Amino acid sequence: MSEPAAEPRGRRQLPQQVRANLFGAVLDAMTDGVMVVDDRMRLVVSNRALRDTLVLPPTCLGQPLAQLVDHDGLLRAFTEVLAGSGPRQIEWTHKAFVTRLLDIAVVPLPDHDYWGHRALGVVRDVTDRRQTERMQLEFIANASHELRTPVASILGWAETLVDAPPKDPRKLGAVHTTIHRQAKRLHTLLDQLLDVSQLDGERWNLATDAVDLAAVCHAQVTAQREAAEAAGLSVTVAVPEALPSVLCDRQALDLVVGNLLQNAIKYTPTGGRVELRAESVAEPGGRAVRLAVADSGIGIAEEHQPRIFERFYRVDKGRARHVGGAGLGLAIVAGLVRRMGGALQVHSAVGKGSTFLVTLPVG
Repeated sequence: MSEPAAEPRGRRQLPQQVRANLFGAVLDAMTDGVMVVDDRMRLVVSNRALRDTLVLPPTCLGQPLAQLVDHDGLLRAFTEVLAGSGPRQIEWTHKAFVTRLLDIAVVPLPDHDYWGHRALGVVRDVTDRRQTERMQLEFIANASHELRTPVASILGWAETLVDAPPKDPRKLGAVHTTIHRQAKRLHTLLDQLLDVSQLDGERWNLATDAVDLAAVCHAQVTAQREAAEAAGLSVTVAVPEALPSVLCDRQALDLVVGNLLQNAIKYTPTGGRVELRAESVAEPGGRAVRLAVADSGIGIAEEHQPRIFERFYRVDKGRARHVGGAGLGLAIVAGLVRRMGGALQVHSAVGKGSTFLVTLPVG
């Protein structure tokens, strides 16, 4: 076995004050709050994260913990740990400038002749993590609910065809039409769930190409012409051919324009109009192209507008189920526009229609 490496010549033990400064620098570099409380329930060690999180004054060291924090659970945890109960874990909804959910672990420190009997508390801000967990649970619940409706319809009518198929050709045709419509709804929902999953996991590798916006708009109008005609709407495209190409992913732009157009068609009454128009604009980062998808539809109340890009959020759930859709289209649009370095806005008023604005950099 080889001998351990010798200490380099000239290396000396760090002076006590230097070590203390290094220890303080390490504590202040931590993102979790750290606090040490002595057997008289005084705060004797704190770091920057703790003081910022609990909004403690710079002169907090040496002060009784009860005078610094107003939380019975935290005071009780330190009291019990110092009394020998073993580790404690608590949660604290701390309300200061903003409300934060804190996860706090309190553990005893080994007794020492120098520092006596003390307890260590580690304060971790879990607000964002809990919010993410809550959103995931809501997402699963909403997705399950939306999947259940078309699946139940398809299963019910399929069982009817197996057990007692209608003899009237018109009734049989209606059953086939219902199954086909619900299957398409299910297919669309599964595609949207996959899109959301890819955006969340950043597995959607977006290309950066010069894309002809006019060509994309005309292609999407052609693809949805049948739905527009069935709804009795006029759809026009006013995108100049000489407009600069936008710098983005072609497939993503197809989805953005397609979802916005589909949304406009769904929520515009018979006899209404939908228009796609674009122009070159000056942005702080340089020249850009702004696409407007405008309709004369039912509009969106101001209080709902900040939330319409959330997943599964629908202003009128009853109408949304009637016209189809799970409330994912606008969330996908928002995610894709953001990933392409663009901006998304909405201007709307109840009864006067909506205009969605997508701003993208030019190539």
